[in-house]
Amino acid sequence: MSQKVYILMVLSLFFYGCSATKEVCKSPEVLDFSNDTMSYIKGGEFLMGDYNDTFGDKTPRSVYVDDFLLDRTEVTNKAYKDYMQQKKCGVQKPKYIDDPILGADNLPVVWVSYQDAKDYCAFYNKRLPTEAEWEYAARGGLEFKKYPWGDKADPKLMNFRDSNKSWATPVMSYIPNQYFLYDMTGNVREWVEDSYEKEFYKNACLMSPLHTEFSLSKFANFGASSVYKSNCYFNPVNRADVPFKVNRGGSWEYSEGYPATVSFRTFDDKNYRGRDLGFRCAASVKKESWIGKKFRELVNGKK
Repeated sequence: MSQKVYILMVLSLFFYGCSATKEVCKSPEVLDFSNDTMSYIKGGEFLMGDYNDTFGDKTPRSVYVDDFLLDRTEVTNKAYKDYMQQKKCGVQKPKYIDDPILGADNLPVVWVSYQDAKDYCAFYNKRLPTEAEWEYAARGGLEFKKYPWGDKADPKLMNFRDSNKSWATPVMSYIPNQYFLYDMTGNVREWVEDSYEKEFYKNACLMSPLHTEFSLSKFANFGASSVYKSNCYFNPVNRADVPFKVNRGGSWEYSEGYPATVSFRTFDDKNYRGRDLGFRCAASVKKESWIGKKFRELVNGKK
């Protein structure tokens, strides 16, 4: 065989392989969608943040979010294994996913980076929730409280350090909040879309155009005079190109000082992977959103 023919054969195989790989990596054409796996969150205004803030960057402010959908549970090892099998390329295997105990199907997947989480959601025509969406959903409609049930941490209601667990627990081990969302506090921390900048919410009104007007009257008894002006906090999200990304919810390792509350925020380098860090996905409810269309069809009884 001549050298020229050999080179042509190698190049043909290379380009064929690339083409085949790209084809395999595409999202599935048809996806099962069920409102048993995602909750519809009716948008609205809420008081985001907490005065008792470890990092001193979450002075409460009134925020408005549009309607959206959110996974009822953290993404599990089983779901991530299915994803790896379907996508077949470009996925870094999480550290513990093949462990006979820590890789159990019903445990939340961990050891995923921000980009790993973002890619997973995108594969299923979803996205990561924004920080504002996440907190709004975590509260479950119960405003001005530390947890979805009140102000007291309870090991019977979430998996945190005082629960004396040595790892995350299976999803749905604890009762859900009023939006039927499980483990919004404790169990594993969850990546969100936002970049982390300490002064982002403090300065958002200086950086953003005024999008809408709405009232702070319902917050009058909760220090509304010190709440930042609300009309520039309409679907806020920090997309700054910085190394750090926000994660929310605390984890089984978290206790006092780093509480697993609905308002607590922390951050990690976007390339970081940790044993208590996972995620869940969101989706917009808009006419142009594929999954929003599927949701409306489901609600309206269409097949």
